[in-house]
Amino acid sequence: MIKVIKNHGKTVHAYRLGEDSEKIQQLIKEKKIIPLPNDKFEVKSSETLSSQSEHGEIAKAGDFIKVDSDGNPYPNGAEWFYRNHRHLAGDEYEQLPQTLDAWTCNEKMCREIEFLIQHKGLVINEQEEADYFVAPLWGTTETAAKDAVIVFYGITYTENGEIMDVEFNFVKRTEFDKTYHITE
Repeated sequence: MIKVIKNHGKTVHAYRLGEDSEKIQQLIKEKKIIPLPNDKFEVKSSETLSSQSEHGEIAKAGDFIKVDSDGNPYPNGAEWFYRNHRHLAGDEYEQLPQTLDAWTCNEKMCREIEFLIQHKGLVINEQEEADYFVAPLWGTTETAAKDAVIVFYGITYTENGEIMDVEFNFVKRTEFDKTYHITE
């Protein structure tokens, strides 16, 4: 496993689903966000687009949307977003950097990846370059290329050190290189 941190002092734009926002309306017109019943939204992220999935990630009113460097939205759960961002003004937020664990296919197999395979549906397709990683995330199936990075946003352990749960996502390599750096 490697340790990574988001680039310091990065200002990002974020938009809260369910609130009136020009950016959210634009993404709806572009069919990158699709309103669903019961205050839910289908979000067509880069990962869902590259997987050619018929469905996007499912987010709910109150969650936040950020837009990656390719212009595609991706959701951030409200609780995680508030814990990791400080509001500046309007739709601008400062990302609060914190050290996270991450894994690439060049790293040794670790128990956290084994947990994802056994309990979270992660599949590693060693014969597939473009769809090397596959996992059910945000209510859909996402894929990522072999050079993508699995970033762990939270790992919960028991008192005995057993893994109870893992919160993770795939980060496209180009996006990872723009927004993170390796600390170890």
